[in-house]
Amino acid sequence: MNADPSNCLVIEDSLPGVMAGKAAGMEVVAVPSIPKQTTAYSSADEVINSLLDLHREKWGLLPFEDWMEGTLPIEPWYIGGPVIKGFGRGSKILGIPTANLSAEKFSDILSEQASGVYFGWARLSTRGIYKTVMSIGWNPYFNNAEKTI
Repeated sequence: MNADPSNCLVIEDSLPGVMAGKAAGMEVVAVPSIPKQTTAYSSADEVINSLLDLHREKWGLLPFEDWMEGTLPIEPWYIGGPVIKGFGRGSKILGIPTANLSAEKFSDILSEQASGVYFGWARLSTRGIYKTVMSIGWNPYFNNAEKTI
């Protein structure tokens, strides 16, 4: 390619990839795929939690044009199934009712979604439709070891 490494930006989720990019003299943005590992990526020029956190202009790239008022609109997607037992902290600690779904059952659709908080609608078959807030990810507040919905 004959490109000067100092003019290259590497976006990497693995520590060996970050180290290789830096060793080659490239700018590196790390997006760790394992939560709570950001300190291990300190050699990167920037560590972000999700590609949605990437500010392209900072790196001399054109900004995303599909953001609206700081939000990236996405197509609706649907998941459903039985509510499973969670960690028992929703109502007790947060003071709000929560419902958990099996992350394993939805691994395909979840692999396409960034971890974060989503707003939408939930339908309970016997109680109706409600506005909802849904968290997908490892929930850093509670140090979850597994991805949850």
